[in-house]
Amino acid sequence: MNGKRIGATYPKRAKGLVKNGRAEYASDCEKCTIRMLDTHKPTVDVTEVNNMGKVIDFDPRDFKADKSCENNVIAKYFVTDKDGENVIAYSIGNWNWDWTQICCDKKLEKNTDYVFRFVIVGGYCNTCNETSRFEIVPMPDGSFTDEAYEDRYTYDLAQNRYKPVLCKKTDEGMLRLFEIPFSTFDCEDFRFVFVAMHAIATLYAPKEFSAYADLEDTNFDQLRDEINSKNSEDNSANVMMDFTGAHVTRSTVTDLLTMARFGKSENVCIDFTGAVIEDDKPDDIQADADDTGSDDIAVELMDVADN
Repeated sequence: MNGKRIGATYPKRAKGLVKNGRAEYASDCEKCTIRMLDTHKPTVDVTEVNNMGKVIDFDPRDFKADKSCENNVIAKYFVTDKDGENVIAYSIGNWNWDWTQICCDKKLEKNTDYVFRFVIVGGYCNTCNETSRFEIVPMPDGSFTDEAYEDRYTYDLAQNRYKPVLCKKTDEGMLRLFEIPFSTFDCEDFRFVFVAMHAIATLYAPKEFSAYADLEDTNFDQLRDEINSKNSEDNSANVMMDFTGAHVTRSTVTDLLTMARFGKSENVCIDFTGAVIEDDKPDDIQADADDTGSDDIAVELMDVADN
């Protein structure tokens, strides 16, 4: 603008400004630089451009396992996303209690406001006792010391204790996009740290909001309701009856197998291992019992007992 550099913006936004006639490329050989045009259309807000220039997007290639953790569980791999693009995914943590950390050191401008953006899929568990955190550690002396660690900024990502700016449902699970604002004050060396334990979190480089527009909105309350509903269905579809070593009458066994046959449960397991199946007393035998049905039940009983 007026021959002066006013800041930086996203590549896609730069292309949009050129496409809309609000800017032009500075030269054919340098298409990474645009020049704002003096048109009757509203010009781009200089403050917005400067703020955009202070955004740090998570890049999986910048992060490595923190060697101070002995039980890091990490995996870095390429995946094809819903847009058909090949992107890097960084998976950290597991369902056990292995404390995992990945970190990245950056040199930033002093006394400057920044925003760190990242996308995380997962990072939570049904029992709500996971550890999922993001930390920003200022290092005034340029090294990671105990004192520097005490002055860190910590953001609790578990159960959305720190609210994301976007929360969507995907085939992988719940996708959350975070934008973490912070100021450098009088420090220029910083370490960025992701922590996971008792949950698997997959980290991605963030895209613009429009890339997630076709995904369904969700939140932790909806996710919890879906999990509880699924657990209820699973429990009703799997019934276990343990009669190991028990003394049961044939009529009781017949009733159990009849209930299993006509019940709503899809999977019923009745364990008669070592059970003693006794004949009914005369008074216990029902006079109107169906002989054909009893024969069928007897065959099923023999199969269960043999197994």
